[in-house]
Amino acid sequence: MADGNTPGAGYEVTITRTFKAPAALVFDCFTDAKHLAAWWGPLGCKSEIYTLDARPGGEISLRMAGPGYDHVMGGEFVELDRPTRLAFRAKAFEGPDGDWQMIHRTTLTFVEHDGRTTMTLHTVVERAVGEMVLGALGGMKAGWGQSLEKLGDLVGGGGKMDMEIGDKRVVLTRAFDTTPQRLWRALTDEKEFAHWWSGGGGVLEAWDVKPGGKWALRQTGANGASHLFWGEFKQLEPPTRLVMTQGFDEHAAIEVVTELSVEWGRAKLVRTMTFPNNQYRDGMLGSGFEPHAALSYDLLAGLVAAG
Repeated sequence: MADGNTPGAGYEVTITRTFKAPAALVFDCFTDAKHLAAWWGPLGCKSEIYTLDARPGGEISLRMAGPGYDHVMGGEFVELDRPTRLAFRAKAFEGPDGDWQMIHRTTLTFVEHDGRTTMTLHTVVERAVGEMVLGALGGMKAGWGQSLEKLGDLVGGGGKMDMEIGDKRVVLTRAFDTTPQRLWRALTDEKEFAHWWSGGGGVLEAWDVKPGGKWALRQTGANGASHLFWGEFKQLEPPTRLVMTQGFDEHAAIEVVTELSVEWGRAKLVRTMTFPNNQYRDGMLGSGFEPHAALSYDLLAGLVAAG
């Protein structure tokens, strides 16, 4: 059996996404056949739902087809507590003897706040047999992520940014339909940075992109309140890694590491923020950080899509 980080039996995937929709709607997108067919599967996938019996023990059967694959998936619902919790077991890659070569259990929780729903998905692989299955598991997290992007489009927005909260750490991940080179430009060009950073609308007061160079951006809200983001560039390895510090007003600077890579033909951005303590981390999270970060990345996506 593999450990939780290695593809195979025991492999685990956890993703947290926030949608601009009530929990009941997001929940129903997993239990209504018409809704599920509209978003299930990664980009380029079309799904045909055969059976979706949304009750404990109820059958799940569907067909997924996309570039380079076409297979049937089975399974059954395990738990349903609308609209807060849902669990199902999925089975894929049916062998000639009728056995399923991959079986995994997925548990979802839904938390609604101010009309937005944060969903946490946790998948644990129970069975994995054969090289084809192990290869599929290697792309499971990316495939789930793309599916949830489609779900966000279906319910009215969101679902594109993953936020992982750890000890003195917050990690943001998002994929963009561009290249790492184009994303790098948006991270280091002063005009482009000001366009998307912290929801846009800021004015740069310092911008010296080199190791040891300072940066500062001032934002003024509709109520006239002014806030300053500031820091220093530490390491630049174009177009894959940028290390900088980030302070906010009188608060001490934290370390921010941005890593760019290619995943399934798209540019993936992973931003790791490290705090001196969890109190500092929680204060930032409690200040409306998640929706502001999601808006910033929406602006960034629009910028790089424009060329």
